[in-house]
Formats: sequence, structure tokens, C-alpha cells
Amino acid sequence: MAYQMLSSTLALTVVALLVWALQLRRANAVLRAEVEELGKQLEQAVQRLVQYETEPKSKTFTKMVDLLAAAGIPGLILLAAMAISGFAGAAAITVALSSLGGPAGMLGGIGVLVTLGVVIAKYGVTDISLALVRKLLSTRSKATLIQEIEALPRVVPQRFRNKAKAMLEVG
Repeated sequence: MAYQMLSSTLALTVVALLVWALQLRRANAVLRAEVEELGKQLEQAVQRLVQYETEPKSKTFTKMVDLLAAAGIPGLILLAAMAISGFAGAAAITVALSSLGGPAGMLGGIGVLVTLGVVIAKYGVTDISLALVRKLLSTRSKATLIQEIEALPRVVPQRFRNKAKAMLEVG
């Protein structure tokens, strides 16, 4: 009698494990299908992104980017000057603007930032960058500039380094 009960319990356990294994297989198949579908969606998204990136941008779009850069770069310079100042709050702004303004003080610092913004808005980041590269190439060799780009701190992302090297080829 005990043998039959043990045998029945074992049979039920095996059946339960088989049912569980079948459920896991079905769930695994569903997950694989979902992963495959997500992979296709990701591939389509990447293709759309590549298409968008390679499309020529309109002059309006380029001008808008230049205006945003013009507004942002002076702000970044002010933030960097504030961080370097060692002060906080209003004192940091005062010291930063005074440092940027040189002998003209805070008003000179404001003038430097406004002038920088106007120049970037008028000529664009790309044109200014290319002019800078041309000027650097007139005083230094391309190999030296590439070494300087490679010597930049690792904080500077590799894509920016690659773009700087590409500008050397264009310049």
C-alpha cells in the first residue's frame, strides 16, 4: 500500500513537472517572439535615425542651431568661470564677470559674453571652428594638432576628438 502511494505521488510529481516544463517552453517561445519583434523595431528605429542624420538640413534649421549655440556657449563660459572662482552665489557671478572683463570689470565681462554670443550667432559654430582650424594650421603642423587632440583629457568624448580630426582634414 505504501509503495502504491509513493508511486502515485511520484507519478503526480512527474506530471506536474511536465506541465510546468511545457508552460515554461510556451513562455520562453512567447518571450523569444517578443525579443525578435523588439529587435526588428530597434533596427527600424536605427534606420530611421540614420536616414534623419544623413538628410540635408535646411538653412532655417542650421540657423536655429547656431542661435541656440550662441545662447548656450556664453552661459557655459560663465558657469566655468563661476566654478573656477571658488565662490558661491552672487560673489561667484561677480568674480566670474570681473575675471572675464579684465580691466573693464563686470561690464567688460558682460560685453565679452554678449560679443561672443553675437559672433557665434552671426557666423555659426562650424564656420568659426573651421576658421580656427585654418589659423592653427598656419602656425602648427597637422601632426602636432592631432597629437594635441589625442592629449586632451579623457573627459573629452572620442566623438569630439574624431570631429576635430575631421575638421583638420577639411581645413
